[in-house]
Amino acid sequence: MNTLIMNIIMLVLALAFTVLFILYPRKIANKTFTKKSTTILATIVAPIVILFLAIYTTASLVVSTNTRKAMLNDPEILTDTIKRLEEVEKQKQQDAAKQALKNITEDDSKYAPIMGNADGKVVAYIFYDYNCGYCKGADLALEEILKTESDLKVVLKNFPIFPPSLIPAKAVIAAKEQGKAEDLHKLLFTTRLVPESNPKATEQEITAQIEAIVFGLAEKAGLDVEKLKKDMENPSVEEELLRTRQLASKLGIQGTPAIIIGDNFYNGYVDKSVMLEAINQAK
Repeated sequence: MNTLIMNIIMLVLALAFTVLFILYPRKIANKTFTKKSTTILATIVAPIVILFLAIYTTASLVVSTNTRKAMLNDPEILTDTIKRLEEVEKQKQQDAAKQALKNITEDDSKYAPIMGNADGKVVAYIFYDYNCGYCKGADLALEEILKTESDLKVVLKNFPIFPPSLIPAKAVIAAKEQGKAEDLHKLLFTTRLVPESNPKATEQEITAQIEAIVFGLAEKAGLDVEKLKKDMENPSVEEELLRTRQLASKLGIQGTPAIIIGDNFYNGYVDKSVMLEAINQAK
């Protein structure tokens, strides 16, 4: 039963009871009630309550009918409503993100790879996935910025969305132990990490192919590959991935890239000019 039918039924019942109690209150009270309190209830309180119900139901019916007509005649009303809801939701996310930004500590970058000046006063965090095209664009913009911004520290927050991105993410975090994380990071973004599609390939075979690509790049970057493999199993690597997921959850990050520069948070790709403006604000 839809809202319109329910409103009509409630209106009819409310009007019927209102007429009954207003036109014949004393008669009903004399025949049915004996105590003074019940007489007051029957002659005063009940009619007021029923009348209020009738007015409320009538108003609800009118509003519902007019709203439906308005939406049918002007569909843009619904579009505007959805847009407004999205704006409210976005504002809630931004407020939550601002609160989360205040709670970022050194522990959030303790095990994370760093680009640029490790002691820089301006700190940028970039959440990325090695199989994300937009992440590559954001990373290239930051690399360009680092050529002129000597006081910028970029914290690389590996946030693997796609399963094939987990192995390179662990490798880069572990490469920090050998001081080669930035070198491996750059190479990973210049190489296709997902093997060519093969419907017959098993998950183990695909994983082996990804590892071969990643470890080949690690060797090219000057890493001791055997040490890298061991370091990838260190608890600190999983802790870094866990901290990244937790921070992403607080910030409402569900995809990549996402960038934090000073007090500015961008949940999505932004170009070099926007990053530079945020860096200047953070100085």
